This record gives sequence, C-alpha cells and structure tokens, in this order.
Amino acid sequence: MNLKDSTILFRPRWVQFENNQIHFFVDDEAPNWISTDERGGQILNLVDGKRNLGDLIKEYRKEYGLDSAVAWLHVYDFVKAGIRHQMLFLDPVERAPYTGRGDYLKPVKLNEFWIHTNNSCNLTCTHCLVSSHPGGDPGLSTQNLMKVINEAYQLGARRFYFTGGEPFLRKDIFDLIEHITQNKKAELIILTNATLFQDGRLKRLNEVDRDKVFLQVSLDGSTKHFNDPIRGDGTFAKITEGLRLVSDLGFHTSLTAVVTNENFQDISGLPFLAKSLGAQSIHLMWPHRRGRLLECGNGNSIPSNPELLQLVRTVKKNSEEVGIVLDNYESFKMRVNSQPGTKYDLSNACWDSLCLYSNGHLFPSAAFANHPSLDMGDAVAGSIQEFWFNSPVAKAFRAATLMRKAGIKENPFRFMTGGGDEEHTYFLSETRKKNGNILEEDPYDSFYQEMVRDIMLDLSRKKKEALNDRSGYSSPVIFHAMGEGALVCGTTGLELLTENQVHTLHSNCVLSFDVEKPHQIVKKFYGKAAEKPQAELCCPVHYDLEEIQHIPEEVLERFYGCGSPVTLAGLKPGEWMLDLGSGGGIDCFIAAKKVGPEGKVIGVDMTDQMLEVARRNKVSVSQNLGFDVVDFQKGYLEKIPAESQSVDLITSNCVINLSPDKNQVFSEMWRVLKDQGRIVISDIVSDRPTPPHIRINEQLWGECLSGALTEEEFLAGLEKAGFYGLEVLKKDYWKEVEGYHFYSVTVRGFKFEKKGRCEYLGHQAIYRGPFKAVMDEEGHFFQRNDALEVCTDTVEKLLKDPYSHWFTIVEPDRTIVEVNAPVGSCAPKEDEEKCC
Repeated sequence: MNLKDSTILFRPRWVQFENNQIHFFVDDEAPNWISTDERGGQILNLVDGKRNLGDLIKEYRKEYGLDSAVAWLHVYDFVKAGIRHQMLFLDPVERAPYTGRGDYLKPVKLNEFWIHTNNSCNLTCTHCLVSSHPGGDPGLSTQNLMKVINEAYQLGARRFYFTGGEPFLRKDIFDLIEHITQNKKAELIILTNATLFQDGRLKRLNEVDRDKVFLQVSLDGSTKHFNDPIRGDGTFAKITEGLRLVSDLGFHTSLTAVVTNENFQDISGLPFLAKSLGAQSIHLMWPHRRGRLLECGNGNSIPSNPELLQLVRTVKKNSEEVGIVLDNYESFKMRVNSQPGTKYDLSNACWDSLCLYSNGHLFPSAAFANHPSLDMGDAVAGSIQEFWFNSPVAKAFRAATLMRKAGIKENPFRFMTGGGDEEHTYFLSETRKKNGNILEEDPYDSFYQEMVRDIMLDLSRKKKEALNDRSGYSSPVIFHAMGEGALVCGTTGLELLTENQVHTLHSNCVLSFDVEKPHQIVKKFYGKAAEKPQAELCCPVHYDLEEIQHIPEEVLERFYGCGSPVTLAGLKPGEWMLDLGSGGGIDCFIAAKKVGPEGKVIGVDMTDQMLEVARRNKVSVSQNLGFDVVDFQKGYLEKIPAESQSVDLITSNCVINLSPDKNQVFSEMWRVLKDQGRIVISDIVSDRPTPPHIRINEQLWGECLSGALTEEEFLAGLEKAGFYGLEVLKKDYWKEVEGYHFYSVTVRGFKFEKKGRCEYLGHQAIYRGPFKAVMDEEGHFFQRNDALEVCTDTVEKLLKDPYSHWFTIVEPDRTIVEVNAPVGSCAPKEDEEKCC
C-alpha cells in the first residue's frame, strides 16, 4: 500500500450514525461497516474523492492542534486501516448492481431435510402452527418414511430435523433415529415437548449417539402459571423434568419458547430455568399468523416490535449472566459480523432445504407445512429431486430475491437482515391481502433493524472498552470492522457461481446448533494430526540437534510449526515463557533447557489429543534435563489461562492464523506479558487478502492458510494492541495457492506500559543514526543527532531493548547515558547468526 501526500482517496456511499459516542459508517451496497471515535469519523468525512492525503493531514492537524509528525501518524495509520477494511479506496468505487440470488447461486444438493414425523401430539398448544392434537395424523409408515430419508440422503442431506406433532409418540422413533445417525452417519435434531421420556424411552434414548442427536425442547414459560395455560395443565412439571433427564444424559439441549402476550412478562426468566435444567441455549420464536393462534381468535396476542426488542435485550442480559447462549442474538451476530461483502438474500427454502409433512407431501419449510397453496408434490409417489427442481412452488421461491421487496432499498441493513423471514412475510400478506406473497413486508422488519444496531453497538462498545490506553499508542482507531472475530463458513448446499458472497438464511425454527462453531474445524483437524503425524502439515523447520536431543521422537514427528521463535527469542536462565498453541510441546521443551531449573515454561493448547501427547512426554523430558519446569494448560488463545503481567516472553509457532479473533489474541498477549517483556511470534501471512473460496476451505484452514492475515494486517494488529519496536526477524517463502503467495514470518515486539507519570523534567533523547530520521509508535520524530525533549516514560522505553542501541539519553543535569546493545539484540550491520 504505497501512500503519498498526493494520493487521492475515495469512499463508497455510506450511511452514518452515532450511538454512545461511537461513530458508525455503513456501506449498505457491499455490505460493510466500521465503527470509530470522533477523530476517525472526522477523517472519514474529509474523504470526498478530491482531497489527497496531504490535505487530510493538514485539516486534521488544524482541527486538533497537533504537531505535524503526530498528525501525519494519526491520519496515515487510520487511512491505511480504512483501506484494509475496504471502507476507503485508492480508486473511485464502481460496483456492478446486485441482481438477486438467482444469478449467483445454483442448488446442487440438499443440506438439510425437515420431517413432520406425525401430526399427532399428546398436547394441544394454543399457538400450534399445524394444529396438532392427540387425534392428529399418525404419519407415514416406517417403510415409506425410510424411503424418503434415503432419497433425501442421496440428494446430499446430512442433517435431518424431526418435528410434529410429537415425534416421540411414534413407536418406531428409535428405529428412525438409528437409521439416520448410525446407518447414514448424519445429524438429527429433534423438536420435542420432552414429556414422554419415561419407561423404556429414556433407556433407549441413553443408547443414542450424543454427537449426532440434539434436542430442542418446547416450553412457554419459566413457571407453570404462564406455561400451563398455553400447553396444558401439569405440562410445566413434565417438560422441565424431561429436559433435566436428557441433559443429565449428556445431550446438547436447547430450550425454546414462542413469545406471545400471554407469556411475555415471564420469558425473561427462561435463562435461569434453562441453566438449572442443563440446557446450553435459549431459542425464542416469534408468532406466525397461522394455525391455532388464528383459529382461536388470538391474532392480537402478538407483541409489538418495540416490546420484542426490549424483551430480547433483557433475555440476552440474563443469558450472559448465567452463561447461556441466546441463539437468536448469536445467529443475527453471525450475519452482522460476517465477512465484508456477504449478502444474505431470503431463506434457504427450496434451495438446500425441504420439508416433508406427515401426509408425505413436500413443502418449502417446516412452518409452511400442510399449507395447500404451497404443496410441492407427493414424495412417496414421486421423486423428491423432480419436485425440488421443477415444481412451480420451488421455482417461484428460487426466483424470489430481497431486491424485489417493497421498500428494501431504504433499509441500510438489508443484506444483514436478508429481507426478513419468508414465512412471517407470507402469512402476514395472506392475512391482510388474502394472497400469500414472500416478497411483501416482514412484520418484524423494524425489530430486525434495531437488532442489527444493537449488535453493532455491542461489538463496538466491547472493543472500545478493551482498547489499550496504557501503551501510548494514541492514533484514532477503528473499534470494530465487519468480519473481525468471525470464522468464515461456506454454504454447504449451494454452488457459488461467482466470487460474490451470496448466502441464504436458515429457518428461524432452529438456530442453536449452528451458532457455536468457531473452533471446531481447527480442533478436529489438529486432533487427527495428534493421533497420526502428518508430514509437512505446515512449513518444515529444522532445529539444531543440540536443542532437541532431550526431546522424544513422538513429539518431534508431531511438530507443525512454521518458524523457530524460541531460538530467536534470546531466552535467559530464570525467565518465564508462555507458548500459545503448544501442540505436542516441542517449543516448550526446547525453552525448558534454556530457562533452566529457576525458570518456568507454560504451554497452552485447546486440543485434548495434543495436550495428551505433550503431558505424556513431559515426564521423559524432565528426566533427561534433571528438572521439571514445564506446565501444559488447556485453553483458547482468545482467553489465555494465565495471570496478567506474569511472563517475560510469549512465543507462538504457526497458530495465531487459526484463531477467528486475532485482535483479541494480540490483546491477551499484551495483558499476560510483564512490562518490558517481549513476544517472538512465527506465523503464516499472505501477500494480499485472499478471496472467499480460499477463506472457506476447511482443509486450508487446518493448513494455516485460509486464516492468514496479510503481513501488514499482522503488524498493524500487534501495534494497535500496544506492542512497540516491532521487527520482522525472519521471512521465508512457504507456498502459492491459486496465485496467492504465503510466507512464514517471525516477528518480535515489546511491551512498555505507560505509568501515568510521564513528566517532562529536562531529559533529551538523541538518535545516533544510521538513518536521517526515525519515528516511533507515539509520533516522536527523532532526527539524527538532534536532541529532542522527552518525558520520563519515553526515557524508560528508550533505555531498554530494542531502542537502547540507537539512542543517547541526556539527563537534566547534562549527564550522558549510553547503553550498548544488550545480549540477544542485533544491529543490522552485525551478522545475524553470531549476535542472535
């Protein structure tokens, strides 16, 4: 990124707003968004396609009365960040118009298949969509249902849903569960009222695979006084007991409730109840305008959008308090914080998802089941594939796009809300206009838009509060940019016809089991690598025999690093070192020999299999060395299990690229490091941002490529976290993928914490050369051999590695302080092998 004073900057059309002194800028066509402070907002608003970088610096300097060097640093850093996050550009912004999902997606396989196993139910709930009751349709025969399941599986479905009615009323329910999870090795999510887990059913359920079967339990109040009038007398006690039983058996469970005016004031208590019953998440459903809710004349029992918004805020707060996931919020957050440019366009119904009703007929989704005008055909008598591709209903759904919804262009968050829920839209239009239309207004649209704003504020406020104000780095910053901390996941049932990131929305009926994925890809990949060594999984690195002769072969053959940070770190006896993503423990065991019996080495890894290898071999290493100073902890890099200011050195070897939230990792590193401590990090970086299809490749994620930052992003992230004196110690070419080049880099940085006592007492700093001038991270501009007055904090910093070799400090009494380059520090003119 070659920026000059003469560089003219451009921006897209954006919508901006302010909330809690945070400034938001939304590029609604991309979509993309960032949040910043008042100074950053000032810089963004100066960009008009006419002013150049020099103009911005001059106006910014005048506005805030800054020294010219500091103004340059602030604007330069911020503009580069804006370009990295695709909110500022070096050329005019020109985009081809988005023409709708049909021009970007192609259905190639089913991803999921919903089955109304029966419409019979032991309950008669007042809001039931399909008016289930004890005398309802018992469903297809076992033979016919197996036939349909087999065909759906052949078409690609790897996740099935059972709903009803009550699925556990079927006598063959466990045969069906076994067929899907054991014979087909597919996932199964069962929506149940959990009242039938007595006698033999609980025993059979205990034999089911917990990794394949998930349960969503329906309950409509946190007390019997609110639940029982909706679901029937005595149901609260039965449902809560059933949920507790299956949670105790180790099933992943979610508690769901339909929000109506009848139970509205009681829903806020659900997180506390869910926690006590062992559920992992809460799922709220907004009432549909169909089924028994309308049959009983309760259409006016639907809460208003402002009421729903306030309720979600309260439930979210209570969920966070007890450690429960509110999946509605998390699902929305996945969209609001998806990769920039990701467009969500209506639901996945008839694209990679279909629903079978209890009578054997196909419908676009579970909420549309048994609605006559949306009947796609008889799946028992005909072919699912034929109805999926060629039925008029399916074609009409796939032809729909949010771009044809009335008033959608006025919604700046349209590609995040995805145009809303097709089911709610359809039934509202049918109620009002007597003709269902999925392109009409979504009754909850204003609620969705406020949810988006809430999530933007929540993400940004947390980043603002966590901003490091003790490092001296004072440039205006982007608090949060769309996509930060998000793991990219592909659309599994659709083929992307172009590089445009177009996705469909998942049914709102079930969300919990899709919002907890961030680390699963990596854990699975490296779990396998721990069990069976994989040659050259990452960049091959060869250690000197002297450094590894005390380490067992089992550890050496499971080394998947891309550098040798411990070798370059200059470890001294007695120091404490922390290794992030320690794997089989090789870098920890090398460090143990260097720090000696008075030191300490801590390895952190999230993979059980790798930790087992490391802990098993720790015994041999300790015996070979004659002392034991290594400890291995299970944990994530985003929340390091170590005390603040507890270690002298942090290393990491080709692991940070695997994290979905690298900035949080950098912040945690700064927290754990002692003042004036250092980091030496080896990782994979790319020469330029990679395209979507590379970023969603699970194999490339495990190989340290999909999650790689650019080198500039990597260094900027460390600097923003507060690290000083950043230096690329080593850079090696690794490999090329589709024209994108990846490198292994080893970077060193230091922590200097401002003490709040920076006083100007007459100290001067003199930069000795060899360059004409240099600037540090705070905007101090040092010209060669010119004395610059500096404060006491800066004096302390310049007297330490890596600066001390280049500076002379003049004390207030004119005493001259010069510090020679410390051991382990290199000057460019010296030979690297000798001095490092």
